[in-house]
Amino acid sequence: MLFIFFLLLIIASEWVFLISIWDYSNSYFDLFGFLHLSVMISSIGLFIWGFRNVRLRNNYRLGFSIFGLFIALSIPTLFFLIPGLLSLVTKIEFLRTIGFVFASLNFLAILHGIVRGRWNWKLRKIILDFNHLPASMDQKTFIQISDIHVGSFFNKTHKVKKAIELINKCEADYLVFTGDLVNNKASEFEGWEALFSQIKVKQGKYSILGNHDYGDYVHWEDSDEKTKNLHKLIATHKAIGWTPLLNEAVELQTGFWLLGVENWGSRRFKKNGKLQETLAQTTEGFKLLLSHDPSHFDAQVVHTDIDLTLSGHTHGMQFGIERFFLKWSPVSLVYPKWAGLYKVGTQYLYVNRGFGYLGFPGRVGIYPEITEITLRRKP
Repeated sequence: MLFIFFLLLIIASEWVFLISIWDYSNSYFDLFGFLHLSVMISSIGLFIWGFRNVRLRNNYRLGFSIFGLFIALSIPTLFFLIPGLLSLVTKIEFLRTIGFVFASLNFLAILHGIVRGRWNWKLRKIILDFNHLPASMDQKTFIQISDIHVGSFFNKTHKVKKAIELINKCEADYLVFTGDLVNNKASEFEGWEALFSQIKVKQGKYSILGNHDYGDYVHWEDSDEKTKNLHKLIATHKAIGWTPLLNEAVELQTGFWLLGVENWGSRRFKKNGKLQETLAQTTEGFKLLLSHDPSHFDAQVVHTDIDLTLSGHTHGMQFGIERFFLKWSPVSLVYPKWAGLYKVGTQYLYVNRGFGYLGFPGRVGIYPEITEITLRRKP
């Protein structure tokens, strides 16, 4: 329903934009309008054609380029819609000018997101205090990264190396990864092993799976091939020094449990996570849970004694605003807890904005994130 609403909104915005352009009765504006409409229709057609073609569906560079073109053309017209519509009704020229300014600024923001935004990693630091944190874990730091989607980087190791260096500068005690190492296939990670093996922490690296790690979104010749892909991906985690937690719990220090569940998501997403079985492996103490999808928190986690949950999945939709006390993204319409820190009772949830990107080859306003979490014991 939300998709249909968005599609209708895009059509209406394009119509208002073109009417306003052609209202100038200028041959250059007429040409611009026809070009804009032609490229828009072509990008939609190419996207549908590529999605229906199994081989092309695995060509991320082509698919992301087409989708990026569609976003760069369609989203600015949304910003033009209200002032443009008001201008058509009231015949006030100034409103149309305002609309074109809004659309132009948004177009430039999207270009910036594609060229620089997707590589602009932000280190976010949070400090959390707990009454019953074991003394041995006081002041311990965790680096959280999530949603790497390494198949989207197109072998640009020099870009990603900057993020790895930023992680290492933190000199953290632990690394935790909260799912979606690849877009679909384990083979995407080939050639990246050396770089991600360079991540350094003092005590241990742990990881879980996300919905994209299971290979559910591409065609496989048979189920055995799909199963082998998952096993290869899990082996990849181990090869780069990560300990995958697949519905498992490990006691990092006496009275401090780290739990990791497989993907559990609301609506159509895979529900492989077995929280109760994982909790059964623990005893009394502080509990930190790694769960890819933040919807798991409200659905199941709030009914447990888990103290802190770390998630990812949403990417902040790679589009939004987090400035001047404003925090909003379209993804908030689907995920109420979509980025940052949330608290329910005495339980915390932190949703990482993601390390990489998927689909749209950029990030506008919601930048890739590395999270440094410091745990402190209350006196």
